Amino acid sequence: MESHKELMRSYLCESLRELMVRSLFEKITIKQICDRAGVIRATFYNYFDDKYDCLGSIVRQDIGTLPEDEDIESFIRRVLETIEENRDFYKAAYQVTGQNSFEEMVRSSLAEFLKAYLDKRRKDSLLPRYSNDLLSRYYSECIAFDIREFVFHEEQMQGVEGMTRMVIDLMHTSLVDLLR
Repeated sequence: MESHKELMRSYLCESLRELMVRSLFEKITIKQICDRAGVIRATFYNYFDDKYDCLGSIVRQDIGTLPEDEDIESFIRRVLETIEENRDFYKAAYQVTGQNSFEEMVRSSLAEFLKAYLDKRRKDSLLPRYSNDLLSRYYSECIAFDIREFVFHEEQMQGVEGMTRMVIDLMHTSLVDLLR
């Protein structure tokens, strides 16, 4: 069961998520987030530095952590299912650009996840000259691109299963393979 602190953090995140579907992120205030969650402003600042921090928390929550038994395909599918359930939020969130861009939040959260994944499961004999940090950043760029495509062009991706298949196929096939 979630602790009180985790529940409050979740309420505040959900409040921001709901507001973003109806309003531009730039116009949403901390007071609006708090009013929607039924708490005072000081409570918000017990959990987040600002609304960008709250938005980043939503991304980290949606991407999640690495269960022991989850493989990369299941991870991709789980993330895409979450995005599909919250597509309107994601379309709005991608409008957050600049220094604290939503897209950068997605990339950094994916890189964090992938680094942990590689640290646990990578075979040392494959591409030993490249660090898990470099590989996680490389693949996070690719997956972030795929997520953006899925958010804005889902009809071309044939749903969660079609997009999952595409991501896995592209991960298994290098550019060199395509040019042979």
